Amino acid sequence: MPATIGENEKRERRAPTGPELAKASTSGLDGGADGVADGVGEKAANISRISFTFPEWQKSIEATANLFSAALRDGLKLAASSLHNRANLLKNLADSKSASELLKCYLDFAEQSWSESFSEGSKMLDRLKHSQRLR
Repeated sequence: MPATIGENEKRERRAPTGPELAKASTSGLDGGADGVADGVGEKAANISRISFTFPEWQKSIEATANLFSAALRDGLKLAASSLHNRANLLKNLADSKSASELLKCYLDFAEQSWSESFSEGSKMLDRLKHSQRLR
């Protein structure tokens, strides 16, 4: 046991601590005596010069961006149409005079909403399928 304690104390004395550790770690960054940081800086500069945008990747990125923008545009168009339909529903409900007219307004709204959702949704899916075939 005493031999182990003595070895641990020697290691603790040799390892820099506190301000010495901070000084040792920053001296390598400013091109200190060992010059290790200079080699790392050169490697990083060489790597940054390599272009990672190969033509195939660039085409794929552009196609994906176009696909997302088209899907977003279609989704926003559907949301705007849905809001317009809801506004018309409220207007029609306000103009209704009887319970049967109220029921007819709700049924017309439900039918219009479902048919529009399915038609616009199928158009979106067709565009997605078409874009997959192009690849």
